[in-house]
Amino acid sequence: MQHIFQNYPYVMYMFLIFMGFLAGFVDAVAGGGGLISLPALVYTGMPMAMALGTNKLQSAVGTSVATYKYYKDGLIDLRTVSRGLIMGFVGAVLGAVAASYLPNEFMHYIVPFLMLGVFLFNLFNKSLGVEEGHKKMNEYTFFSLFGFIIGFYDAFFGPGTGNFWIILIVFFLGYSFLQASGYAKMLNLKSNIFSLIVFMYLGHVNFVLGLIMAIGQFAGGYLGAKMVILKGSKLVRPIFISVVGINVLFMFYQLVFSANHVAG
Repeated sequence: MQHIFQNYPYVMYMFLIFMGFLAGFVDAVAGGGGLISLPALVYTGMPMAMALGTNKLQSAVGTSVATYKYYKDGLIDLRTVSRGLIMGFVGAVLGAVAASYLPNEFMHYIVPFLMLGVFLFNLFNKSLGVEEGHKKMNEYTFFSLFGFIIGFYDAFFGPGTGNFWIILIVFFLGYSFLQASGYAKMLNLKSNIFSLIVFMYLGHVNFVLGLIMAIGQFAGGYLGAKMVILKGSKLVRPIFISVVGINVLFMFYQLVFSANHVAG
């Protein structure tokens, strides 16, 4: 595929726009768009560090559009989420510092099982998030606590951040998947912008390809958010379960493959 892209760059541009659209749509609905966009950037042949940074650029565009759409339709209360943004920033800073000094390989063994737990919990709780449920924690405490924890995790390791946010909001605050998707987008946007600044500082962003892919992200993010607002939690739930399931398979594949590679 890299050979085709080198000889026909416009084919690569159309490929990135299309994959950006898919990633933006999925991410706006249920999170996990990085499962689509990051491999697409890797297929262009750019180094992994550059692909990660470029992915943050195009993802920030789609997340911004989706967040604006959710906010415009009254699904995000900035006063409610502000504590999560502040504590998330503190957690992200500490997570980035920790990632610079501490190995995070052990997370490859823990996170797949956490994601599997999320998948099974949703699969066997069919009414969860379809309608508003019982609140188990007040919003101030929730966003303060998990804003810090998820902010730290996102900077220290990262995969599944959006999925974790949605299920935590649904379970602890009793929100529907529709409401949780909006708040997850706002909190993910914070992480994307912070990470993007770091990657830009390190020179790991391909602005040309990132902005080209962002065209698709823009359209996908807007359409995904609009579909969620029109269809509600009944649309989010099956897509969320599917994305988490794919994420689980991908993570366990990586875990097994890396273990076999070490053993070999």
